[in-house]
Amino acid sequence: MLRFLLRRIGLIVPTFIGVTFLSFMLIRLVPGDPIEVRVGEHGIAPARLAELRHEFGLDQPLWKQFLDYERGVVTGGLGVSVVTREPVWNEFVTLFPATLELSFCAISLALLVGLPLGVIAAVKRGSVFDYGLMGL
Repeated sequence: MLRFLLRRIGLIVPTFIGVTFLSFMLIRLVPGDPIEVRVGEHGIAPARLAELRHEFGLDQPLWKQFLDYERGVVTGGLGVSVVTREPVWNEFVTLFPATLELSFCAISLALLVGLPLGVIAAVKRGSVFDYGLMGL
């Protein structure tokens, strides 16, 4: 049992690195420069664009950006929002209760609706009702 737990704990680090790498690369695949998207169609002076890219670290090589991203995630310093200029952690803490509420409502609805329908489908196994619920 202890060996199993140690093996599972040992898998946390590569899984964490893999998931953060995947999310980092998927964000980079979105077309457009985040700074140019922020300023919109009006455009921005090239000097100011370079200044903002440097401020947000977008002028660094991709590997350096990823390492900075990992360091921020591990230490809890998630950076500053490009849109609101507020720390991302503050926005996360502000909006997380709504996420919990939505999750709780979704799980409650699934239990209140899905559990009784699943029991009925199990009791009337092989009937039209069972196949209808399975299809639904």
